Amino acid sequence: MIYPVWINGSAGTCIDPADRGLAYGDGLFETLRIEHGRAIFLEQHLSRLFNSCHYLGIALDAEKLRQDFSRFRATCSASGIIKIMVTRGVSGRGYLPDPAAAPTVIFSSHALPLYPAAFAREGVTAALCVQRLGQQPMLAGHKHLNRLEQVMLRRELAEMGADEALVCDLDGNVVEGVFNNVFLVRAGVLCTPHIEMAGVLGVMRSVLIAQAKADGIQVQQGQYVLDDFLEADEVFFCNSVNGIWPVRCLHDRHWQSGPVTRQLQDYWQSSLSY
Repeated sequence: MIYPVWINGSAGTCIDPADRGLAYGDGLFETLRIEHGRAIFLEQHLSRLFNSCHYLGIALDAEKLRQDFSRFRATCSASGIIKIMVTRGVSGRGYLPDPAAAPTVIFSSHALPLYPAAFAREGVTAALCVQRLGQQPMLAGHKHLNRLEQVMLRRELAEMGADEALVCDLDGNVVEGVFNNVFLVRAGVLCTPHIEMAGVLGVMRSVLIAQAKADGIQVQQGQYVLDDFLEADEVFFCNSVNGIWPVRCLHDRHWQSGPVTRQLQDYWQSSLSY
């Protein structure tokens, strides 16, 4: 392990085997982009983390996490990624957690992923995953540590040779990409799948919805199937590390980057520069 790691406020790399994050995926994580020493959309990431901790009953000290994060960020490079993991902490064997257990908080610093610049400029090729997301309203929206579905989907994507892929739920409704949220545009309306039964309420997704509304763009959240994407005027993937990737090819449909996508890309670029 060559990247900086802090555990509970100090440098370290050892996790107790009885930690519930390891045993059960009992925890949450955030992945933040760092530019010019600044965490992009920091408050949105922390708000999601704190809300999910409250929902799961993880007794996180929010103020201490903020202080430790600020100290850790000061030790990292000016550009890259910081990942925050919060687990319920160490407890005995069995599903019932110890209410007195203190959470484990892990910070790690990483380089930005090396994707071609053409992904943002010219767009990406997309496919449709055969594997589907399970429907679990108790966990839908939360960025919890159990990512086995995404591991399997990412393996499938690698075998396809596409840059990204749409992922459906068991009813055949598109939920998201393998590692991005997804939007489509039709007749000037920005549309995205609602996240009620599966998927992650991405920070970038929420930010773009808010910005589009502020710009006077109509926004709709609903149920969409593959044909809705194939018939759309624009399609793009997004997350808060890589920004916005227009889709240039999906099945036998091809697009040029459209005006709504470009407008939101301009907003993303401005978010990185101040």
